[in-house]
Amino acid sequence: MEGFRNLVKGWLGKVLLVLLIIPFAIVGVESYFSSGGRVVVAEVNGEKIHQPELDQQVDRQRQQMMARIAENGGNPSDIDVPKLRKQVLDGMVNRLLLTQASKKSGYLVSDETVFKLIREVPAFQENGTFSQSRYEQMLRQIGEDPASYPVKAKQELAYSMMIAGLGQSALVTRAELQRLASLEAQKRDIHYAIVPAARFLSQVSVSDADIKKYYDSNGKRFTTEEAVAIDYITLKRDDFLAQATVTEQDLQSRYEEKVKEVASNEQRQAQHILITIDDKTKEADALKKIQGVEKRARAGEDFGKLAKEFSQDTGSVANGGDLGFAGRGLFDPAFEQSLFGLKQGEISAPVRSQYGFHLIKLNKIQTAEKPAFAALRAQLEQEARLAKADELFAEQVEKLDAAVYESADLKEPATAFNRPLSSTGLFVRAGGEGIAAQRKIVDNAFSDDLLKDGKNSQAITLGDGSTVWIRVREHQPAKLRPLSEISAVIQNELTIEKAREKSKLVADEIAKALASGASLADVAGKHQISWTDLIDADRRVQVPTPDILRVAFRLSRPAAGKVSADSFPFGMGYGLVVVSKVTEGSAEMSPMLNQMRTMLAENRSEQEFKDFVRFLREDGKVKVSQKDEAAAE
Repeated sequence: MEGFRNLVKGWLGKVLLVLLIIPFAIVGVESYFSSGGRVVVAEVNGEKIHQPELDQQVDRQRQQMMARIAENGGNPSDIDVPKLRKQVLDGMVNRLLLTQASKKSGYLVSDETVFKLIREVPAFQENGTFSQSRYEQMLRQIGEDPASYPVKAKQELAYSMMIAGLGQSALVTRAELQRLASLEAQKRDIHYAIVPAARFLSQVSVSDADIKKYYDSNGKRFTTEEAVAIDYITLKRDDFLAQATVTEQDLQSRYEEKVKEVASNEQRQAQHILITIDDKTKEADALKKIQGVEKRARAGEDFGKLAKEFSQDTGSVANGGDLGFAGRGLFDPAFEQSLFGLKQGEISAPVRSQYGFHLIKLNKIQTAEKPAFAALRAQLEQEARLAKADELFAEQVEKLDAAVYESADLKEPATAFNRPLSSTGLFVRAGGEGIAAQRKIVDNAFSDDLLKDGKNSQAITLGDGSTVWIRVREHQPAKLRPLSEISAVIQNELTIEKAREKSKLVADEIAKALASGASLADVAGKHQISWTDLIDADRRVQVPTPDILRVAFRLSRPAAGKVSADSFPFGMGYGLVVVSKVTEGSAEMSPMLNQMRTMLAENRSEQEFKDFVRFLREDGKVKVSQKDEAAAE
């Protein structure tokens, strides 16, 4: 149990926090998505992934990428959306395969364990103690149902446990570590030289035919992207806060609702005893055993001692089956129905859940005190004002939407409703900056209704709750740039490429000569190159490019009186790496090998994980829609 608690405090306990930060990425949870009438983008062993789920994940990834690109001064239009879409869909398919595998492999998390973990999440606590009202409030803020959250959390925890199990299964032997230590400490006499492409620039020529051929073969590269610029009107709820008036009756009505909510937020503290049903224990045997425990409990024996003796719930047995205080929506439905049907001090009849049979004892019932109206007044005023603003906002959206629909442009409705008419610069289908970074805006701007028919858009609701209407102000179709405009660029590129090819030919010739027995001095004189010598160099020696060491430590050990050599790309030209001597490193075990063990185990775990996912894809039935396969081509 202590080991499990330590695990929970590490990665597993953080799972519940992650679920609060991002919406659930678990595909196949029936209560999360309704599937009626929606496009299926993939099917995994009979479970479907729908278009809205994929669009949501793609948009989230795209927004994150755009934020990183903007921080680094890049261009958001460089994002390859079809490629991103394929990567996201592949990830969702893999995720669903792994979730299915976790169920098939028997990774289960009990209701009691999930409940204990939920109680330990800081976001659900007030003054260090679990708060049912805080729990429900936090979940509703992210669009989650408190009643279904534990079910999703159980699935996520089981999935994470399986992933952790795969990651901890890789073994590294002592012999492997010693070999790794020897290779890590190995030293080599390395010699490298550069054959610069610049030396051949005057020896190559590029004809007009070469330029035309390259231009014709790379038309996509020289085609400008289709782009649009838009005008738009924005409406926000906050614009109506000043107009929202709140009456005393509004406050009183809301107060009465709060009182009812508090009264229904009952907390119950109980103990339970669980007898599990599994391959070794049949249902009839488990029922007989729990009935025997029930008889002893009703005869007056200490319930906590009976729990420690008989309960098979590892999450609560050490505490005498104590589950702490909890409200509705945290337990198995049958368990919860029995718990909230008990009177204080009562013991339930055996209750059947998916895990087995439970015996429940209700110890305490805790109800919150009725809040004073004065204490809630400020909160009630704020909520009532926001609700009024929402009403005014919704009314204005409806009126403005009708006006935009009837108008030939956005100028007239903007003036009539006293709203500013804003504009963007040109942006492409991958998106742009500001409002043009919003996927909904981009999709509408490039739709046939706006682009071909010249219509105004319907109301578009953005992620921040604001509503926008847009119209295409300018459209620049994709266009192949004329050859005359880019001829000089192509000529320069082809000249460099031909010079580089000559550099490679010379480098390969030198490597071949060295392999045939020529000396370093001979080839240096013949080809006018200069060697840089690195004697007894290890893997951490400073070099102009890591490729030098990568090639040097990949080359085979040279035979006596010989050298090993190979060429490699270097800048615009090519370079040569030669190894003339190899000195083996010490294979002694050292404290540093613990780091090596961890590194090797992590690399092996990652590869085993990839192999496992590949096996699941090959062994399962995975169908991806032709549209999504084609979009990624």
